[in-house]
Amino acid sequence: MAQPPGYPPPPPAGGYPPPPGGAPTGQAPATGADPYAAQRALEEWASTRGYTLNTNPDFAWYQGWFPFQYAFRLARVGRELRAQFGEAALFVVEAFEADDVKRVAGEDRHIYAFVTSPKLTSRVSLRAKSGGGLVNEVSRGLGSLLGGSSAGSMLGDPTLEQRFDVATPSRDEGNRALPMPLRQFLLQTSWRGILETRPSGMLMIPYDRRNFDVATLDQVINNVGQIYQLATAG
Repeated sequence: MAQPPGYPPPPPAGGYPPPPGGAPTGQAPATGADPYAAQRALEEWASTRGYTLNTNPDFAWYQGWFPFQYAFRLARVGRELRAQFGEAALFVVEAFEADDVKRVAGEDRHIYAFVTSPKLTSRVSLRAKSGGGLVNEVSRGLGSLLGGSSAGSMLGDPTLEQRFDVATPSRDEGNRALPMPLRQFLLQTSWRGILETRPSGMLMIPYDRRNFDVATLDQVINNVGQIYQLATAG
């Protein structure tokens, strides 16, 4: 069928608008961010450092460390990083606490750093009296209203015990587990978290580190290394 003269009509001034919801004419549609970029960066970083990553760690192995004095009971574990530093083996795991209130508040996720070493010989448990999220703060506040031991009653060190709850089988063992350089480090750096030691083992849970990524793991490994060196020096 023949078209009338002048068909099709010329476009309006400025051209036709793009279709609704589409990209402008001549441009490729935008693509989203790579959802696997962070995991690839983590794998590359671990490989260059000689660390081992595991996406399916043995939950029973971590459960076998319990009971602890202060460490949160685990509901499950996520990814795991393993490393060897001389006589010390390090296991850093993405840990999820078995606490429904914290889960709802988004405070159930932690980084647990376990160390096994024959240089660890004494038992002590420390828990910072501040930090750890709103649920922890409220719980500790209620606990203080119900009373507790006075600062200095466990170790004879009121300066440390004003900042940390401390539990140990005896004052002598607690003082062996916490040499003065380690206490000074914890106080001077305003360290906040949970630290528990026993023969051949140590657990560190930093309150301010919750992500399983390169930046966080680098900080955690450095931090637990400093604490281990100070705990076993001399």
